Amino acid sequence: MKVWINGSLVGERDAKVSVFDRGFLYGDAVFETMRSYGGAIFRLEDHLDRMLRSLREVEIRCPYTKRYFKGAVYKTIRANELKDAYVRLSVTRGEGRFGISHKDRFVPNVVIVAKRFEGYARWMHDKGIGVAVVRIRTNEHSPLSRMKSANFMNYIIARYEAKSRNLDDAIMLNTAGQVAEAATSNVFLVKRKCVMTPCINSGILPGVTRGEVISIAGKTGLRVVEKKISPRELYAADEVFLTNSLAEIIPVVKIDSKRIGSGVPGPITRRLHALYKKEVWIKVQERA
Repeated sequence: MKVWINGSLVGERDAKVSVFDRGFLYGDAVFETMRSYGGAIFRLEDHLDRMLRSLREVEIRCPYTKRYFKGAVYKTIRANELKDAYVRLSVTRGEGRFGISHKDRFVPNVVIVAKRFEGYARWMHDKGIGVAVVRIRTNEHSPLSRMKSANFMNYIIARYEAKSRNLDDAIMLNTAGQVAEAATSNVFLVKRKCVMTPCINSGILPGVTRGEVISIAGKTGLRVVEKKISPRELYAADEVFLTNSLAEIIPVVKIDSKRIGSGVPGPITRRLHALYKKEVWIKVQERA
C-alpha cells in the first residue's frame, strides 16, 4: 500500500508521523472519509468544503488549496491501483509542546490513505440492522458535533454499548434528549410517506450523504422535514435508515427491542437507495 504524507507517497511501513503530533496526543485533527466508485470520489467537492470549514473553525492552518487536495486524493487512489475504494484524508495541527495551548507555529501533517472497498455486507442492505439508543449523549452546543474531528471517543463508546447489547449500531441522543445521530451515520425516519431527519442544531454532523438523500427525496416528490425528533417519534416510525458515504443507505428494522414497521427494509428506504446508486453512477460516468 502507498500512503500520501505531506506531499509524498511512501510505503505502508514508512507511513509515520511523530508521537508528539497533536493529533495523536490530543485528537487535535480533522478528517474526511470518502468513497471512490470506479476511480471517482462521489461528492469530493462537498467533502473538501466541509473539511476546510472545520479547519477554519478549529484554527488549524490549511497547508494546501482545495485543488491540490483533489489532486493528492486521486494520486493516492491511482498509486494503489484502485477503482472502488475507501479514502481517508486527515489533517493534524502538527507537532508541538505538551499542553493544550496552541500558540506555537505548528506545521500541519496531512495523511491520505486509500484501501480497496466494495461496500458494506450485503445482508445489511437486504435484511436491515438493529440499533440501540445508547446512554452516552452528544453535545449539541459543541462545535465538534458539526465536524469530523479525531475526538471520536464518544462514538466508540456508543458503538461498544450497542455491540454489548447484541445490536449492530448505536443511536445517540443529545443533551436535551432528542435524537441526534448514529455512531458514524446520520439518522432518517419515515412516517406516513414523510421523510424526517434531525436538524443541524440537534447536534449532528451535516453529512454529505445526508444532503444528497434530502435532495433526492425532494426531487421524487416526498415531503422532507428537518426537525427536532423525539425518541418516541423514532420508535413509532414506519421506516428508519442510516446514511454515510461508505454505507450509502442502511435500513434499520429494530431499535432496542422494538420492531420498526414490518421488520424488513421499507419501500421508501429501498427506493431512495436505488435512486442514490443511480446518482452515483451518473456522477461517475461524468468523470469517466
